Amino acid sequence: MGEELPVEPEEIHAIYLVIADEIFVHEESLRDSLPIDTTAGISTHLTELVDCWNDARKSIRTTPTANVYARELGDPPDPSILRVLVGLDAEVNVLDDIIDTKDLPTERRVALTANAAFASILIAESVPPAHRETIATVLREYFTALFQIPLVEARLFEKLRDAATLTARREAAREIYAYRARDIDAFARIPAIVFGLDEETKQRLLSDLRAYRAHRLLYKDIHDVSRDLADDDMTPVVALLTAYDSIETIMTEVEQIYDHFEYTTTGKTRYKDVLNELEESPDDLATLLREKQQLVRAAAD
Repeated sequence: MGEELPVEPEEIHAIYLVIADEIFVHEESLRDSLPIDTTAGISTHLTELVDCWNDARKSIRTTPTANVYARELGDPPDPSILRVLVGLDAEVNVLDDIIDTKDLPTERRVALTANAAFASILIAESVPPAHRETIATVLREYFTALFQIPLVEARLFEKLRDAATLTARREAAREIYAYRARDIDAFARIPAIVFGLDEETKQRLLSDLRAYRAHRLLYKDIHDVSRDLADDDMTPVVALLTAYDSIETIMTEVEQIYDHFEYTTTGKTRYKDVLNELEESPDDLATLLREKQQLVRAAAD
């Protein structure tokens, strides 16, 4: 990270590490009563998810949310709300893996379901009682929308493949990122409920966090080209690298997709700098795209 953030990622990650430490203690207390000489290592599975957050293999939405609220209101969300959001992050991460992975080895299946179980407990025990019903409604709506993403992506990728013009391809890519960016919606909405924000402020924060998320997904897709090719996953970035030879054309398209998701006027002055920091934009976009294009060409040979 460059400049200091109001809420550092390590502070957010530490919330989940506390859970892992507690589980380690509980699991060790079972050791003597087990008919075998080892445990399932559940705490290790939880810390592995934090490792994925640290090296950006997995997205964490709590960090940008906490920083936006810290800038907006002078303080980050209450610790109980941060625990809800971190639990939700973990839940979404593992559900995404379960959906995307065709054949799960037993140990991997245990790791994912363990994280899902303890993330659910973290959410349930951390929701402020005064807001339990409203937050439950938000979560129902959120997961209903979230589980549409695979279907929406599949249909939009068909549209992307069938696009006959550069403009049509760009529009399809924008639609994909716009819908994928909705996976940050509950993170924006839950603190707004607790803080009692007015509707205009709620909508601005939601819009800006969606813009951030679209930017972050775009850059992550660029960085993840090698992995996406290995997994046979199509993304708008892979489609662009496949469709065009000119790096200048690809760069223009990437920049236009990025610019489509614009921060609000208030957001630009209040917290755009911290969101830009968390987007993790490439130091040299042209060079990175050229490297990724070579990978796409090699995979096609």
